[in-house]
Amino acid sequence: MPRKKQKVDTLEEIETNIKLLCDQSNNHMKVREYYKALTGYNQALELNNTDINALISRSKCYLLLGEASKALQDAETALAEDKNNIRAIYQKAESLYYLGQFEQSLMFFHRGLRARPELASFRLGVQKTQEAIENTIGTKARSTVPPPKSSKSRKSGDNTPKSQGPNSARPQMVRQKPTKADLERRNARKLLGELCVDKEYLEKLLLHPDLVRADTNTENISALAKEAVCFLNKRQEFWRQQRPCTALPNHKNLPNDALPKWF
Repeated sequence: MPRKKQKVDTLEEIETNIKLLCDQSNNHMKVREYYKALTGYNQALELNNTDINALISRSKCYLLLGEASKALQDAETALAEDKNNIRAIYQKAESLYYLGQFEQSLMFFHRGLRARPELASFRLGVQKTQEAIENTIGTKARSTVPPPKSSKSRKSGDNTPKSQGPNSARPQMVRQKPTKADLERRNARKLLGELCVDKEYLEKLLLHPDLVRADTNTENISALAKEAVCFLNKRQEFWRQQRPCTALPNHKNLPNDALPKWF
């Protein structure tokens, strides 16, 4: 009997500690101290690596840190413990969405909506995922359509000069056609907003000849800069597929998970 009671007390103590750690981490999440929150969730899962609440909470934290793959892994682990857990279903749908796997994300948003039709989060998830799929398909379709042939403004035999107005003597300004690099830069600014400035700075930094000498064994600046540029390129492509015609005026309008740890 004493051994059995001691084991029960130990399990209750572990559950109490897990709840305490998760509560502390939840408070950190409210004030956007995501790395402090992540530390608490990690400690809770060290006590019990299959605790569903801790897994789901850490999944949400990973999403806000831009780690969608890790968020998906935690959501799937939680679903392995309870396949009908509505919070775990939502976290898996969100993780798939931010990984760009829109079709699978839509499937899990629909699954959650069928189980809990009163929750607006699943309705909004279905809507935004359907729009992302339509935009992706539309972008691919437009890229395959050949450009229309230019029509001549006048017939070949018509040599009648156009009527000259009072300002006809003024020389007309010839607008220089933007280069491909200009168009790409303009498109990046529309999609990334203020983050485009950071991306351009990092790209120039990587070309600087003194950067290699600045790298040390403890902190490789080149690797961090390349990782940041790679992340921004992925976010740019993601927003292009999701909203090809919508500009993001600044990084404050980006979802929380869109900002990596470098910013």
